[in-house]
Amino acid sequence: MVFEFQPEYILGARLSRSARRVVRVALGDVEAGAIAPSLSRPNLAGPEEVSRKVVAVAHALGGASGPFGLLLPDAAVRVTILDFETLPPDRKEQEALIRWKMKPLLPFPVEEARLSFEVGPKEPDGVEVVVMAVRRSVVAEYEAALDDLSGDVKLVLPSAAALLPLLTEDAQAGELLMNISPTQLTAVVVKGRQIRLWRNQATNGTSAAEGLAGVTEEAVRTLAAAHDQFGLEIDRLRICARPRAAKEWADELCRRASRAVESLAPDPWAVGTRLTEEEGQLLQEFGAPIAGLVANAA
Repeated sequence: MVFEFQPEYILGARLSRSARRVVRVALGDVEAGAIAPSLSRPNLAGPEEVSRKVVAVAHALGGASGPFGLLLPDAAVRVTILDFETLPPDRKEQEALIRWKMKPLLPFPVEEARLSFEVGPKEPDGVEVVVMAVRRSVVAEYEAALDDLSGDVKLVLPSAAALLPLLTEDAQAGELLMNISPTQLTAVVVKGRQIRLWRNQATNGTSAAEGLAGVTEEAVRTLAAAHDQFGLEIDRLRICARPRAAKEWADELCRRASRAVESLAPDPWAVGTRLTEEEGQLLQEFGAPIAGLVANAA
């Protein structure tokens, strides 16, 4: 069972045992301000409300037992790409070095960080490491929202990271992924499965449609950074906008950014099984990160 937490809603999905199909989907709205993503501050201003909503979503999925996966708002997780000339082979020594380098990049003591990292391939000029850091107390808040359920949390990811398996693994020019919500915008430059750039910013509570100018501005900045820093000529934008952006909105972004734009809207009948029509619509409208987890398991 997977729960995605966003300031506007909690999305739940029950996956098959192989995690290759979605068998149930449910969505619960949350009160404004109950979930307030932050790197360093408490995220759940209304923990009781969030916990009740999690239980309601779990029951709608047909059960209350795990294991569980948590997809957190992008703004709750710091994602950074670090450069090293070389790294020691021992994983613990790698983590110690990464923690030392992350210390000035976090708005909380690095000792309080829950880290995960992936070491990229060795290049002539060194090696890149993608680091995801979340404050332990923040993770504990989201995990506590599941206290009335039975089971352990086995997976914690930022929402945008779950979208990465939906990208084209052999894209030679690289791709720009944009994860867009009424409150947050994350832009990720990817070549193959390698993250080259990750940027997150607030959108001041505007809707996806109202924030078109801001999204376009960020797209243009990120495209320029990808060219200047990595020599990548990205010719396609992949967007996940929830609520889903109108086709006219995507067309306008295409015109302004001078790039092809494709929405990451999963085909519910390709990734789901025995879904009701309502569940299929929910999966298509909100479930792109869930579809990414399914694609990763395939």
